[in-house]
Formats: sequence, structure tokens, C-alpha cells
Amino acid sequence: MSNTSYNVLVTTCSSALAFIAFWGVQRLFFHPLSRFPGPPLAALTLWYKAYYDIIMDGGWSTHLDYLHEKHGSVVRVAPNELHFNDPHAYGDIYGSGSKFTKQPELYSCFATDLSVFALFDMHEALQRRNLIGPFFSRQAIMKLENVVQTQVDTLITRLLTHPPTKKPANLDLAFRATSLEVITAYCFGIKADPLVSEDFQNDILSAMDATLPMIWVFKHFPFIKFILLNVPEWTAAYLKPSTLGIIEQRRQMGAQIDGFLKDPTLLENVEHETIYHYLLTPQPENHRLPPVSRTWLLDEGLYLRFAGSDTVGNVSTVGAYYILSNPKIHATLVEELEDAWPDRDAIFGHDALEKLPYLTAVIKESLRMAHGVITPLPRIVGPTDAEISGEIVPAGTVVAMGAAVVHRNPGIFPEPETFSPDRWLQPDSHELDRYLVSFSKGPRSCLGINLAWCELYLIFGNVFRKLTLEPVDATVNNISFREYFVGVHRGSHLQAHVKLRSS
Repeated sequence: MSNTSYNVLVTTCSSALAFIAFWGVQRLFFHPLSRFPGPPLAALTLWYKAYYDIIMDGGWSTHLDYLHEKHGSVVRVAPNELHFNDPHAYGDIYGSGSKFTKQPELYSCFATDLSVFALFDMHEALQRRNLIGPFFSRQAIMKLENVVQTQVDTLITRLLTHPPTKKPANLDLAFRATSLEVITAYCFGIKADPLVSEDFQNDILSAMDATLPMIWVFKHFPFIKFILLNVPEWTAAYLKPSTLGIIEQRRQMGAQIDGFLKDPTLLENVEHETIYHYLLTPQPENHRLPPVSRTWLLDEGLYLRFAGSDTVGNVSTVGAYYILSNPKIHATLVEELEDAWPDRDAIFGHDALEKLPYLTAVIKESLRMAHGVITPLPRIVGPTDAEISGEIVPAGTVVAMGAAVVHRNPGIFPEPETFSPDRWLQPDSHELDRYLVSFSKGPRSCLGINLAWCELYLIFGNVFRKLTLEPVDATVNNISFREYFVGVHRGSHLQAHVKLRSS
């Protein structure tokens, strides 16, 4: 190497190192967030968060507990991100008056960019919610309650097929299969058939378990998402065979959409209203809705099916574990159900079930312990600086607070690791409702909250009124999870021997 080349190399390397040093000093000491405590490495690079998301197998949520214990109620967790654990901050970030927008880096991970879930513009999101919202109103849910009840009846029937084989039923898969079937039947008027699969095994559920961990890879390495979404389906299936269930789901939904786009009158022949009755309804021109296209309809459909499947199933599993692990809670719940519902075979619907105080308390406590969405949902402060939990946060800062942080706060929920339905039955328990944030709060809260409550009442009510369940080797390992937006269970599944309750 000539002296000239060597000098150029040295100069280039020195300049690069000087820039990196300058950049690091600026982030550590002169950034608008430098006054907030947190790990120096987190302030320097997003790789800090990527390590816990990917290498530590969805361990970010757990690590946040450690960071708050060490650094206090506000922690700088990335170069331009703060995480809070003061419950009052939740309302500031997500409440009805918030104008903060969603962070694109997270919401684009799910490859449903045209869905209402992934929209960043608040005005556009509001108009889309106004379009879809009536389909998930309480009135609409009550009108189609029979769709939910039919799937719950199938769950009971299928669980009762296990006694002759003396084989325990996999409750985890059974509940998830039910919630998947409910959202599929309710929104699209079609069947996914996971409830009829042997042992409730299903390609779609398996594909969800296998592909959910990829969302962190997509977030931190978006080019990988681009590659996988743009290669032929057979290539993706070859590279990751577990995705076959997702690919088949896209084909099924795509075929239905193609039919409606080709001949909208087919909507008149379906058994009941579907989401496409709302999405394909002509709207005033001043509504900021995308052009009706196959891509938009598929994105909305895939988002709804994902959002409506795992969360209710996980809450049911967590609730069942704690109920079956505590004879007093189990007996109290069964007694209330039997008193209110003496004839097991009589129709006892959602309206009647939601009037039962102990059942309601059990469901609320199950939601608290299961959390719903685990990942702190990032929002971008704006359009101006904002006050969050007493701190002035600069515009453009990413802020977040996880539901689990609220649900485990001992100042709100004493002994937060204890499953205690009684906490919801005290004279002042209505105050706790604002801290139950499983469905988030404010203008971007979960659209399907009414459907989810209907499912939970019918699942918990029918299962514990009609069946006797004897858990098999139940441990807290049955409900352990890692954070991949929702909780992905890593332990053994909750199983139980099942028989028909005698009366």
C-alpha cells in the first residue's frame, strides 16, 4: 500500500471514529432526552432494545420492570424514547384527549399497512373507525350473539369428546380455537374449523405461534419483511414451512374478497352481516377512506382475524388456570352460576351472564392477569411539547407505557400477583375500572371490545356451568409467556380431564 493510500485510509477511519464519538456524546449529553435516566447503551442505539426483543426471546417487557426499579418512573429506553410506569401517565399518553400518533416502526411490522390498526393519521383513523365501529357496537353484538353462542356450544361438545378416551383436553388450544372461530364466523361468515381439528390443533394457530416472533425481526430489520413479502408464496413456505397456515388463510380470505369485488350482490346471500357489508358500503366523498381494493380489504380482514383470535383465548386460559387452582374461587363461581342458571340446558345469554357480579369479577381479574396486548404501544408526542405525568416531553419523542405495568401496580392492585376477584367487588371497586387497560384507552382503543366481552361471558359462563374440569399437573408454567405484541406462551399447555356437570 502506498503512503498516499495509507494516509487516505487513516484519515477516513479517523474521521469516522471522530463522527461516531461526536454522535455518541451528542446523544448522551446534549440530546433533548439526556436529562432522563436510563442505560447509556439504550441512549446510544436501538440495538439495545433489539437485543431484548430478539436475542432474549421477547424479553423487553420483563426488562422494563428492572429498568424502572433501577431508574425510577420515567426511563429513557432508546435514543428518542421514554417509558413510564406511573399509572397517571397512561391517561396522558392514550386517553381520550391525546393527539399523539402511532409509531410507524411498530405498526408496520404486521404487514397490514392499509388497516385501521396501522393508520398513523388521527383524522383518517377516526373516519375508518366510524365506518367499521357500528359492526362492533353492543347492539350489533347482541344481534349476532347466536354466532358466538354457536361456537361456544361447539367448544363444550368437543371438550366432552375427551372423557371416553381418558385423555385430558388441551384447554389452551381449545380456548384459542374458539376465539379464532368466533372472529372468523362473526366478521366473515365463514369457518376456520379449528374446533373440529384433533386436539384442537390447527395450521392457523400453529402459524401464529411460529410467525409472531418474526415481528421483532421485521421491526428492527424491515428489509427482511420486504424480502419475505415480495417472494413467491412457495418460496416463503419452503423457507419457513410453519407459515403455511397464514398463507392458506390469505388465500381463503382473498378468494372471498375477489368474489365480492366481482359481484357485490353476493353479499345479499350470506347468512348474516359481515365486515364487508360495512367496508363495501359507499361513503361520502369527504370521508378519507382508501379506494376499495383487494389489498385494503385483505389488510383489514387479516388484522381483524389476528386481533380477535389470540387475546380472548389467552385470557380464557389464564382465567381457567387460576380458577382451577383455587377451590374457593372455583366453588364460589360455580355456586353463583348454578343459582342463577338452575337448568343447565336452558338458554342463558350474555345479557343474563353480565348481571352476575362474581362472574364479572372473575373475568375482570382474568383480563388483568393476562393483560391483553403485552407490548407498550408507542406514541409520538405532538404536535407540540406535552406534559406527561408531570414531565415536559419534547414534541417528536416516542413515549409508551405497557398495560402490564398498570395491571401490576401495587398501589392500585394490592398483591398484584394474586388472582383475587374480590378486589372488584368492594364498594369503591368501580374506581379500578379505569385502570383495567387490556383493550387500551382513548381514540385508538380496541374496536372489538364488545365482542371480546361477549365471548368471555359466554365462554366462562358455559364452561364452568356445564363442565367439571380436573386440571392435570397445572403449574404457573402453563400461563408463562414471552412478549411478542401479545403474550406467546412458552410453557406446557393447560390440560384438564373433562366431564359433564351432574346438574
